Amino acid sequence: MDTAYKEKVTKILTAAAAAPSGDNSQPWRFVVQDSSIEFYALPEKDNPILNYKEGGTLIALGAALQNAELEARAQGYVPHTVLHEDGSCVAVMELKVGGRLDKTDEFLQKSIFKRHTNRKPYKKVPLSKETRTAILDSFLSERTELDFSLIESRDSMSEVAKALTVMEEVALGNHTLHKLFFENIFWSEKENRSGKQGLYIKTLELPPPAQILFRLLKHWSFAKLFTKIGFSQIVAKTNAQQNAAASALGVITAPHTDRVTYLEIGKALERIWLLATARGLSMQIVTGITFLVRSMENNSAIFSESEKERVRAAYMIIKNHVNQDHEPVLVFRIGVGNEPTAVTYRHRTPDIVFV
Repeated sequence: MDTAYKEKVTKILTAAAAAPSGDNSQPWRFVVQDSSIEFYALPEKDNPILNYKEGGTLIALGAALQNAELEARAQGYVPHTVLHEDGSCVAVMELKVGGRLDKTDEFLQKSIFKRHTNRKPYKKVPLSKETRTAILDSFLSERTELDFSLIESRDSMSEVAKALTVMEEVALGNHTLHKLFFENIFWSEKENRSGKQGLYIKTLELPPPAQILFRLLKHWSFAKLFTKIGFSQIVAKTNAQQNAAASALGVITAPHTDRVTYLEIGKALERIWLLATARGLSMQIVTGITFLVRSMENNSAIFSESEKERVRAAYMIIKNHVNQDHEPVLVFRIGVGNEPTAVTYRHRTPDIVFV
């Protein structure tokens, strides 16, 4: 394997590793053999409660595949990707010489390393007709059985945004979820620049008093006390108002949630996110409730009956606003926002094995 080829493949996989993943887990490994790249899932790196049927891991891998395909064309290759229905190798990408980026893909490829989550409030302005059409066209270009809804009515957004924040209410009051959430928060820019897995506190866009409060809330005894006095409802109300003020809420739905479907959802999500970034828009995934409702099938014992009822009711509210023959899988908010206070550094050296 010559040096020039290895350098190009490394660029392709560095782009892949710039994809979004839960808590910056980067749950992947890449194995390069001659003209092929194998993409392996590492689900153990993701949240053990929310990663039902490895859905979060596979969505992240799908986003990584989308980035890799764009960068492969930029490096002069034609990528041909085959998705695998089982096994730890989720996909194999064959590279053939002769590829190039068309204008649309070049537009997206240039945004790979600019894309990031923005949890700041967005401006209450609608999407332009041109941007709305471009987003829908970008999704349709994937040619899958997935469906995509842009919720733009203020009343509908308010209803869905309120349902989404049931996640925060349950997470702050459930001991297991509370422990997982606060174990993944870290507090220093040095840790962030190292590419550490987890959530850097400043990316949550909390005001300084709330950051101090979070240091108390990581202790379960304080969290229980604050929950009793209604703190989780205050947090949920604030987040609901913020989510409803976006330009739109996007919901990706599917008729079923098998492995290939999750990979395709990840690819579709990343394509939309790159387009949004290229057009100067901000995005944030706000999909905890759709993951939580599926997790309850496998982790029933850690939830109370009241929590289960609230989560299912919230999920049905979201479902009522999309394709009734599909299940909501992934939700995000999109809009015009100021630059975030901090962004997650993803530039760890990709886990690449050259055979």
